[in-house]
Amino acid sequence: MNDRLKFVAIILAIILSPSCSNTKKTAVKKLPGVWQSTPVAIDGSNEDWPSPYPEYDEKSKLGFAISNDKDNLYITVETGDLATQLKILRNGLTVWIDKTGERNQLTAINYPIPQNGDERMPETPEWVQGKYEEKQRMELEDRVKNAKQLTNEYSLQGFKSCNLQYPKSEKDTCGIIVSMNIDTDNEMVWEAVIPFKSFYFKPEIDKRDKGKPISICIETVAMKKPAGQPSSPRPNNSRSLRPSVGFGIGGMGVGMNSGNRGRGGRTAPQNTVNIMEPMYNGSITWKKFGIAVQ
Repeated sequence: MNDRLKFVAIILAIILSPSCSNTKKTAVKKLPGVWQSTPVAIDGSNEDWPSPYPEYDEKSKLGFAISNDKDNLYITVETGDLATQLKILRNGLTVWIDKTGERNQLTAINYPIPQNGDERMPETPEWVQGKYEEKQRMELEDRVKNAKQLTNEYSLQGFKSCNLQYPKSEKDTCGIIVSMNIDTDNEMVWEAVIPFKSFYFKPEIDKRDKGKPISICIETVAMKKPAGQPSSPRPNNSRSLRPSVGFGIGGMGVGMNSGNRGRGGRTAPQNTVNIMEPMYNGSITWKKFGIAVQ
């Protein structure tokens, strides 16, 4: 063999060497999952889920859980915060699913769908000492109840064959079912069952899928803050710090300042909390789970 052929043989050996090949697979870390022994009734109730929910995000004020059987993925979201409930009812909730365990926003359930119109919180004409928070809560409860009646449709995107908008009373061609309700404890419970055949690599999972990562993302969209409303109470160096109310065209809010007064010269009671503030904050919450196998 001449020198030229020897050189070519050496180069080919290096290229084909397993130690230099890019085809070597890295081990995927297996994650714990929750096996769903009996199917979840998708009825807007949390009775089929652990109490309290195993996952909670303080920033978004949302609890959530995920489980699966061999055919379906089950997802639930829960919140008892009235302002967060109203934000979801008015501006919608999107649950993203990434079958690879990454953070790709390609496949999603949008329910409820954002409602048209502007949510206007009424002005409170009179201060009642010690009753401000209760007044806000009553107003929110009324608006949550009214908005809940309009959550009749959902939409799907990124699934294999059912990417349309549907009435909640109808079953889409993928077999996805969604539901949402508010229970007697004023907890909003969101549920969905998603057949693996509608989005996963295969119609049902088996032992080879045990521990494979799957990610979900829960996204909420902030409501528009009324003009003139402060973002949040901010302390200063004054000892006579008093929360004051500011009324904008679209609503009512509470801020912290020294000596400023609200409409009509009234001042909010001290230590007032603006329970409406979560409405004006959007959130994106990601969580990675593992697929469970019986």
